[in-house]
Amino acid sequence: MVNDGRSAGNGNRMKKMCPGIFRQAGRRVGALVLGCLIALCNHTATADELTDALIRYAMHDYARAIEMLTPLAERGEAVAQVKLGLIYTRGEGVPRDDVAAFGWLSRAAEQGLTEAQFELGVMHRDGVGTPVNGTLAVHWFERAAERGVPHAFNAIGEMYLGQQDVAQDYAAALTWFLRGAQLDDADSLYNVGVRYALGQGVEQDEIEAYKWFDLAADAGIGEIRSRAVRARQAIGEGLMPLQVSKAKIGAREWLRVHGSASASLETLLRRNRPARGTALERHERIQ
Repeated sequence: MVNDGRSAGNGNRMKKMCPGIFRQAGRRVGALVLGCLIALCNHTATADELTDALIRYAMHDYARAIEMLTPLAERGEAVAQVKLGLIYTRGEGVPRDDVAAFGWLSRAAEQGLTEAQFELGVMHRDGVGTPVNGTLAVHWFERAAERGVPHAFNAIGEMYLGQQDVAQDYAAALTWFLRGAQLDDADSLYNVGVRYALGQGVEQDEIEAYKWFDLAADAGIGEIRSRAVRARQAIGEGLMPLQVSKAKIGAREWLRVHGSASASLETLLRRNRPARGTALERHERIQ
């Protein structure tokens, strides 16, 4: 290819004819690069400050942690906001202040932090730092569930069992509990068992109830495990050995295949038609 130099010549003539344009373009590029460098430096500095603040918190130096977290939170650092919200909720190093906690958690939740979204749902549900509002509680629990927070599914299911501003809907509750169960949430597993035991949103089935309580006992720790064990025992007292064996086989099979979330959920929802007004006489022992 022959290069007659016309392209270079044209470029030089353009620079001579429009020197201001090229100077302005150069300034814009320089300003952009400088802005990026400043933003990078600020981000690094903020990350270092946040790390130092979280170390102080882990060392139970709450006064210093609050002192370091507050300016970060005010500048919009979401992790600092949620940490401050939890500090004020628990009264760690400061008098408990639910209103301040609600404010910080709200700001973090709006930025998408799932921990803040879940805690905000709890505050709306229980009327902590804000009036009780079941609709907003479900909204924030759903936001957390969308991001895969297991206990958020259980919280939504419990809202449909009967809470302010939320109509009782056992079938909807069961659906949410099943979704949480597929994420190995012990509370969700337990609540599925209760629904089968009481015939709420599904036909009463004591063998299925035993299966779910068995799964909850296996997945849970602490109080929820103790509740599941007690419920399993209460149901087991009325079952024949062959029925208990069938329930345990069902639990093992569910553990084997429950990774197929959508298929498993569809199967479980179709298994029994919703019952009408059925209840288990051993309700109090199970609860």
